[in-house]
Amino acid sequence: MFVIYVSLNYQQLPIDIREQLVFAKEDLDKANQLLNSEKSILENVILSTCNRTEIYAVVDQIHTGRYYVKRFLANWFHVTIDQMTEWSVIGTKEDAVAHVMRVATGLESLIVGEPQILGQLKNAFFTAQKDGTTGVILDHLFQETIAFSKRMHTEYRVSELAKTSGQTGLHQIKVQLQNLTGKQLVIAGMGDVGTHVLKNASTMGFDQITVLNRTDAKAAQLAADYDATVQADAWSDLPTAVADADAVILSTAAKEPVLSAQALQTTRPKLKVMIDLGVPRNVDAQTLPADVTYYDIDHLTEIIAQNQQTKDAMMDAIADNVPAAVNDFYVWQRQLHVVPVVRELRESALSVEKNVYDSLLRKLPELDAHQRKVISKHMKSIINQMIKGPIKEIKELSVRDDAALDLAFFCQIFGLATDDVLQEDSHHEK
Repeated sequence: MFVIYVSLNYQQLPIDIREQLVFAKEDLDKANQLLNSEKSILENVILSTCNRTEIYAVVDQIHTGRYYVKRFLANWFHVTIDQMTEWSVIGTKEDAVAHVMRVATGLESLIVGEPQILGQLKNAFFTAQKDGTTGVILDHLFQETIAFSKRMHTEYRVSELAKTSGQTGLHQIKVQLQNLTGKQLVIAGMGDVGTHVLKNASTMGFDQITVLNRTDAKAAQLAADYDATVQADAWSDLPTAVADADAVILSTAAKEPVLSAQALQTTRPKLKVMIDLGVPRNVDAQTLPADVTYYDIDHLTEIIAQNQQTKDAMMDAIADNVPAAVNDFYVWQRQLHVVPVVRELRESALSVEKNVYDSLLRKLPELDAHQRKVISKHMKSIINQMIKGPIKEIKELSVRDDAALDLAFFCQIFGLATDDVLQEDSHHEK
C-alpha cells in the first residue's frame, strides 16, 4: 500500500485553468465515493480550495493508482488525460506524506504560513471520513498531520506577525498597553485602511472603539455594523475623543495635520500610543508629548520588514521539522502487521497470473505482441479487482485488538506464508 497525492495548484496553473478544476462543496460526497470505486484506490481524501485541488490516496500500486486518479479528475472536469498529466503534480510515498504536512502548515500556500489552510484540510478529511473513503492509513496520516500543524503554529506563531501597516499598528498598541481590557481606541479616517483596521480591532478586546470620519454619516454607518463596543462621533469632536482615548489610529488623506499641537498638549491625559497611517502624516510628530509613543508609516514599514525576516526563519524551522514527522508516520506504518501480508498477497496473486499467462502463450503461440499485451493487461486487471476488496478489509482489521488472529486466518484462507510474514513484521518493529 502506498500514499500518493495528485495536485492542481497555483504554482503550476494560472487562474483561468485553476478555476475550472474546483470541486463544489455540495459535490464532494459524490466525488469521494466515485473516486473510491476506481481500481487501485483503497482510501482517498479530496481537498479543493481557491488555490489548489488535490487528491490524497492510498493505492495498492503506484502506477495504476496515479493513472486512475488522473482518469477520475479528467472525467470529472471533462478534460483529457493528457491535459491532466500536463497540469498535475504527483508525489508518492515519503514525498506524498511530506506534502500533506507542508500543505497543512502553510508552507505550500500562496501566502506562506497562513493558518486557514489547516481548517480547509480538516474539513476535507472529515468529509471523506463521513463518506467512508478513508481508512486506517489516511485516518492516522491526517490525524498526525493536523496535530503536527497545530504544534508548529503554537511553537512558531507565524500568524501573529503583522503583514500590513494597520495590523502592525494594532499590534504595537497591544504591546504598549499590554492589557486591552477597559481601554479605549480612536480610529480617525474610515477609508479602506481605516475600515480594515476597525474590522481587526473589533475582535481584540477593547472596551470601546470610537470611529470618526470627515463624512459623519459614513462613520455612523460603519459603527452600526458592529456591537455596542463601537460607536461613532462627529469629526468636530476629534479632540474630545482623543482626550478619552488610550490609543489613537489616524488614517486620513488630509494634506495637513488633523490634530493641533494645542489639542494634543491639553486634552490627552490617558493617551499612550499614536499610530499615524497618513501620507502626508496626520499629526506633526514634533508636537507630541514625550510620554506618547508615536509610529508613522516608515516606522511601521520597518517593523513589517523585520517581521518578514522573522517569518522566513520560522517557516524554515517548520520545514526542518517535516522530515521527522514523515519518519514518525512510516515508523507507525511499519508496525502495522498488515503491510507484509498485503505484499505477500499481491506477490502470490501475480505469481498465479504469470503462471496462467505463460500457459496460455504456450497453448496459443500464434498470438502477436499486441494481442499478448492486451491479454496481459486484462489478466492483471482481473487480479487487481479481485484482491482490492480483501486488501481493504484486512487493512481495517489490522488495528483491532485481535489483529494477529485475523491476519493468521486471512493468511490461511489465501495460502500465504503466515510465519514468514509475521516474522518479517516483527523484525520491522525492533
